[in-house]
Amino acid sequence: MKHLAVLLLCLTLVGCGATHDQAAPNLSNSSTPSSTDSSGSVTNSLSSASSSADSGASGSLAGNSVGSSSNTYDMLAWMTMDEPLRAAHHMAGTANPVYTSVQPERFFWTKTGQGFPWDIQLYDNNYIYLWVTELNWANPASFKVFHSPKLGNYNLPLVPRFAKGGYPGSKILISDSTYQIHSSCSSYVTKNLGHVINEVWGPYRESLGGNLPNNLETLIISYRYSCDST
Repeated sequence: MKHLAVLLLCLTLVGCGATHDQAAPNLSNSSTPSSTDSSGSVTNSLSSASSSADSGASGSLAGNSVGSSSNTYDMLAWMTMDEPLRAAHHMAGTANPVYTSVQPERFFWTKTGQGFPWDIQLYDNNYIYLWVTELNWANPASFKVFHSPKLGNYNLPLVPRFAKGGYPGSKILISDSTYQIHSSCSSYVTKNLGHVINEVWGPYRESLGGNLPNNLETLIISYRYSCDST
């Protein structure tokens, strides 16, 4: 039996000042990639699952907790497919597929079979960082990238590399959310998302539909921007 770390993404948007219900949300039949809009909040659901990849290979529990307590999780393992399956398998979705590629210090979520568009995240032993996402699905030379004069490409930590579960669990407050919008590889404008609050919620037990088993252990990443300083 091959082991597959399944990445499942669902989208919920809420204003930063709203009350956030951390009870288990309804994620049934969701496997759509995350995105953002002006409401200022995104939650991603990450599941460790026994599942089937697109070619029919079966899998079992992966993304195991690590560290000194049972509610500490290696988020790189939860956010990427297991190494033996990456080259020949991907996760299908109702909006688009997700192909996973892991390189030293970065990993890719590619959203079509043609090699773009993509999300590219950075990682080290401390954090996983939001970095690059597409601007135009039809133009691989256009993109948005987190980058600040002070912190370079590492100004937007999404989650600790080894995160604590809880309701909420690990929490990150960010004041420098500078990013660039590139209409081409050489032309860009600089923007800022204001104060950002990122949290890990869970684990929950969710039934996500498709060919996945019921009651999967699930972690949720809450990403809220345009917040005040607290």
